[in-house]
Amino acid sequence: MKLIKIFAGFLSAVFGVAGVAAAALGVHVSFKSINATPVLLEAPEAAEMQIQHMLDKVSAGDFNGAGAMMQGTPNLGVDHAPSSEVGVLLWDAFVDSFTYEITSECYATDSGIAQNIRITCLEIGSVTANLRERSQHKLEQRVAEAEDTSEVYDEENNYREDVVMEVLLEAAQDALNEDAKTVTYEVTVNLIHSDGQWWIIPEDALLKAISGGIL
Repeated sequence: MKLIKIFAGFLSAVFGVAGVAAAALGVHVSFKSINATPVLLEAPEAAEMQIQHMLDKVSAGDFNGAGAMMQGTPNLGVDHAPSSEVGVLLWDAFVDSFTYEITSECYATDSGIAQNIRITCLEIGSVTANLRERSQHKLEQRVAEAEDTSEVYDEENNYREDVVMEVLLEAAQDALNEDAKTVTYEVTVNLIHSDGQWWIIPEDALLKAISGGIL
């Protein structure tokens, strides 16, 4: 990769990172004027791949893998796939809906590199907003239609767990069919170079986009 070495010292000042030279990052830069923001003509491949790999992890439902590519390796709150039928239904719906598009080349920032992306996915809130009311209504229907209370209630006069889970699953399916909306996020992904590699900065806008609005 060709470098404009004459700008190496100037780049260190622009990025504000002591001891970082253009040769270390492998960045090819051009300037429209002496005061212009530096634009990356050729960004480090590792930075571009870090963003794509993170998005691919989310597309596959691997939030642990996505978090491992972020600065501080945050726990995104999804240690494993859900085990209940309702959880699996909503999880699969979100993962199946998740698509992304890279909408810009990488470009230089004061602290590292950034790239613009577009994410479209299921808006989780549109499905869960009325889930409680839907479930309650279906339970009341079960009670009204039951020929014997044992069809709905247990020996302690509580709703039977299997009935509750059936009703929740039905309510979730109805919500996905009738209430579900997709949302599109335009996000700038920022990366910082540390410890010999690029790290994605887990900013609020990015976390919101990769979680359908729940993070």
